[in-house]
Amino acid sequence: MSRQPCPRRRLLLAALPGAALAALAGCAPTPAQQAAAFTPSAAATALRARQTRRFDTADRRLMLQSAIGTLQDLGYQIEETQAEHGIIVGTRTADGRVRAQVVLRPGADGRSILVRATFQSITPRPGSLLTAGETLEDPAIYQGFFEKMAQSAFLTAHEI
Repeated sequence: MSRQPCPRRRLLLAALPGAALAALAGCAPTPAQQAAAFTPSAAATALRARQTRRFDTADRRLMLQSAIGTLQDLGYQIEETQAEHGIIVGTRTADGRVRAQVVLRPGADGRSILVRATFQSITPRPGSLLTAGETLEDPAIYQGFFEKMAQSAFLTAHEI
């Protein structure tokens, strides 16, 4: 005696791959969602603007010296410099641990340098070798850094 599959079971087996595809297709992001994922928020754009200054000089060495000197004047110990990439990292431990990262890159016009500084409060995680960093957003921190850096660049350029 041959056994024939139940018609309902056959229908279910036939519909299963189509249902699985439909479920997966529902998870795919739309083009608008994909574009929104790469579009910075207004708050992120404003923070990036506070963190970045353009200096009207193409003298990369001068700007590296000025950034390092400014960080040291503010009490940061320089931990890492990559002059060829324009990267400086320093840490200050007074009033909690704060990490400063400064990146220099040439401006689009080729006659200026863009400097971006970020300051993060570093908090150790109990029981972990990793630490958590929270970006400091206070405009006074960035304004003070860039004012001192501009003064340092001026004094260094004029050998004062």
